[in-house]
Parts: sequence; structure tokens; C-alpha cells
Amino acid sequence: MNLSRREFLHIMAAAGAAGLLPGAARAADPYDLPVFGNVGLLHYTDCHAQLMPIHYREPNVNLGIGDMKGRPPHLVGSHLLKHFGIAPGSAEAHAFTFLDFPEAAQRFGKVGGFAHLATLVKRLRAERPGSVLLDGGDTWQGSATAL
Repeated sequence: MNLSRREFLHIMAAAGAAGLLPGAARAADPYDLPVFGNVGLLHYTDCHAQLMPIHYREPNVNLGIGDMKGRPPHLVGSHLLKHFGIAPGSAEAHAFTFLDFPEAAQRFGKVGGFAHLATLVKRLRAERPGSVLLDGGDTWQGSATAL
């Protein structure tokens, strides 16, 4: 499986959103994946010391220049939703865009935090005994909340 950074962040945001909406009905569990192969690798990165859930607003400016303008990972707002097929007004739209931020923050609450990440890691490790957890960096620094 080959994931871009944006796709990986999309999956991690879904993990965080799963903790926000415990009683909500879902079409499918994004973490109910078939086990295959002999090695289990779990990877996370760029947590930026967000130990506790926070209200996080994604930027509204596309910083992509040159060939990267208008391409992932520099898409923002409705362009990002359209590119990745994310429904407007959804928990994923709140996690990945600035759109309707005050209303979405009120509706969905805070995102992230290591409690959600730990719950997901425990679940995946239980399904894949002996799996290796890799930290890709920027775990304890890289944001204002790390101060």
C-alpha cells in the first residue's frame, strides 16, 4: 500500500473523528482491514505534541507554487473536498478544511489527541500481534501547543 502524506493524514483524521462520534452510524469501519503478509507496520507522524484534543482550523491559503499549485498536498477548502471526495459538512470536512469552522467546531468538537491515537494503536496491534509501531518524527515539537 502506497499512501501520500495527505492520504495518511486523512486516515489519521478519520481516526480522531471516530472518537468524536462514538454513537454515530457509519457505513463501514475504515480500520477493519484484512490482515495480509507476515509483517505488521504501523506508522504515524507529525503529531506536533498535540497530546490533548484541540480546536484546529486548517489554513485557507493554497501555498503551492509552480507545478504544485492546485495539487495535493496544497489543496484547501472546497477544492480539497472535491479532490478527495469528502462530503461538505462532514467530520472529515471539519478535520481537513477551514470551511464553516465556527459551526463545525461547535458541532464536532475538538480533534486529535494521544488518547484517540493510543486507542487506535491498541486496536490495530491486537489485530496484528507483533506489529512494529514507527514514529516518523515531529512528535514532541512543531506547533504552538508544544510550547
